[in-house]
Amino acid sequence: MKTYQVKQVAQMAGISVRALHHYDQIGLLCPAFVGDNGYRYYTRDELVRLQEILFFKEMGIGLNEIAQILEEPDHERAKMLEQQKSRLEQDQRRQLQLIKTIERSIDELNGVRKMNVSDLYKGFSKEKQAAYEQELIDKLGPDMAKEIEDAKQKLKQDGLDGENQLIAQRMAELADIEGEVVLALQGGIAADDAELDNVIARHHNWVGQWWKKQPDQAAYIGLSQMYQSHEDFVARYEALAPGLTEYLAAAMVAYAKRHLG
Repeated sequence: MKTYQVKQVAQMAGISVRALHHYDQIGLLCPAFVGDNGYRYYTRDELVRLQEILFFKEMGIGLNEIAQILEEPDHERAKMLEQQKSRLEQDQRRQLQLIKTIERSIDELNGVRKMNVSDLYKGFSKEKQAAYEQELIDKLGPDMAKEIEDAKQKLKQDGLDGENQLIAQRMAELADIEGEVVLALQGGIAADDAELDNVIARHHNWVGQWWKKQPDQAAYIGLSQMYQSHEDFVARYEALAPGLTEYLAAAMVAYAKRHLG
């Protein structure tokens, strides 16, 4: 029977020796035996159990609960691991979708191919856009109505081709901005961390390009609230990454309080 010392197990699993000692102390993962030299020795059975522990930790489950789960029959543990597999597959699909969007944006910027504007602006029909515009007017007052109309007139003057190209460029930029925010979310950066200031400043400027005016603190915070209150925006952001709607809104509020006061 092949055995492994604690340092070997730690290296294989990518965790610390201290963590393995702790698991032993709480009875979560005990070595197969302890040698006369005081060294802990593990067999394949313990390695398989450690793998399950790490999988369940990845699911956000605490050690006490993991200990209870490991007492469940094999088929119950298999069911929970199947749930983890499904979650990872969903995350993978979201990442692939984001990568494809960024690739299309890069192609557009490099002149390789023209982006499909209808795909970039999917979900934002004229009716829905009108509803969003009306909510902005309701929140921010009649001056916003004039700014929206001025922006529309400018697009009309540029012509249809110019409008499509402008939308494509701006939506490509938005895809890049959102991609950075997703990476920050998944990297564990707090929404109110100043590390996000650069990307949120880009988002603030992007909004200003559409409004023909950089939004002040109240307007930008109002927009963050709209993102959270409209199911279409929520669906859009949650499709990119779970929790992105709330995360982006919180980052916008934090930025507005730091820089737009």
